[in-house]
Formats: sequence, C-alpha cells, structure tokens
Amino acid sequence: MAKMFRFLIAMSLLAIASSSFAQVVPDERTLQYLNSEPHKKLIMTIGIIYDQNIFDRKEICQTGYKWDPVSFAVLQPLSFQEGAEHPLAGTWTYRFTFHRCDESTVYNVLFQGQNGKQPRPAMLVPGLTKTSPRLASDLMRGLGAAAAMAGVQSDCRNVKVLDSKVTVEPFRLEADGKTHEGVWEEHWTARACGKDFTADFCLIPQATGGTDWSLSKCHRS
Repeated sequence: MAKMFRFLIAMSLLAIASSSFAQVVPDERTLQYLNSEPHKKLIMTIGIIYDQNIFDRKEICQTGYKWDPVSFAVLQPLSFQEGAEHPLAGTWTYRFTFHRCDESTVYNVLFQGQNGKQPRPAMLVPGLTKTSPRLASDLMRGLGAAAAMAGVQSDCRNVKVLDSKVTVEPFRLEADGKTHEGVWEEHWTARACGKDFTADFCLIPQATGGTDWSLSKCHRS
C-alpha cells in the first residue's frame, strides 16, 4: 500500500546523495559561498516556497520572514568559476530554521550545482531528523504504512511530512543476542489528505554499513 502514496521528495537528487553520502570537509571557498548573499537569498526564497507547499500557508506575514542557519553537509565537493555567483558542480544539504508569523519550522534542502547557475534544490524531510537523505527515503515506506494504519484512504496521493525529531538519542541496544551501538529513535508527524498522523521509528546502524529500521519504538531486551 505504501507505493500508492506520493511523497514530496525529489528522488533523482536523492539518488545522487545516496551514492556518495560520506561527508566532505568543506574548503574555504565553499564556506564563503554558503555565507554569501546569493546563497542567503536562495535560502529565503526556498523557505517561503516550502512554507506554502508543506503547510499551505498562503497569507503574507505582516511581521516579515527571517531564517537562521542550523547546519550543512557537503556530499560532493563544490567547484567554482571566477565571476559565477553559484557553484559549477557539487552536492550539499542545508538545514535552517524558518521564522514567519511568530512560528518557526526547521527545513532541510538538498542542493546540486548547475554550471554556475542557481543550484537545483530538492525538498527533504523537515525537522531535526538524524537520517541521511537515503535513509529518509527508505523511511517513506514506513510512513505509507503508518498512514494506512491511521485510516488514510488508499487512493490518497497527497502525503506531507510536517516535522521530524529525535526522541531517543543514540544508545546501546541489546537485542536478539546482539549488541548494537548508536541506535536511536525518531518521531515523525505527517498529513495525508487532511488527516494528521504520526510514526515512530527505531533506527539501528549496522556494523557492515547501512541502517536497519522498524516502524515502532525500539524493543529492548
């Protein structure tokens, strides 16, 4: 049933990030760009667009809009050409808190360089999730199951993640005779065709790479 839900995420860019998620140490030019006026203006524009698309907030805020940086991760090195406002190539994620009408929301966006033109953005799961773009994409299958369990009709084509947060910080889990390090739990809030619902995830990093997950809180022995 999960396949019947259309999630608001750009899968093509996620594939790029998934194939090279190991973070790259940013050089000085990259740091300068992330603090530049063109990048700041881009983040503001994206914040307003995301605010309208995710929460359907169409009214204009009389108090104005602002944002604060939270974190970023370089997935593929950024390259630049003299005189260009934006990178020629590179892939990075950017997390920021968007403030509007006395409300604040944490947004996450994945960027890909476009030959010095404005980089291509892709909406990621909002909130303070610890998941990588690839893992967040995997969890969408669980979110579809959670929507079905919450009574969302199977023909619903409009599922939006509203927020995500870590509810249990990384800990050691003893389960099935094995010891797992760095296990954590997350709580996601979503909306499907006007119905709000939630999903809890247990995330278990594997020694061989990757992360297993279940649509539930972690079961401790």
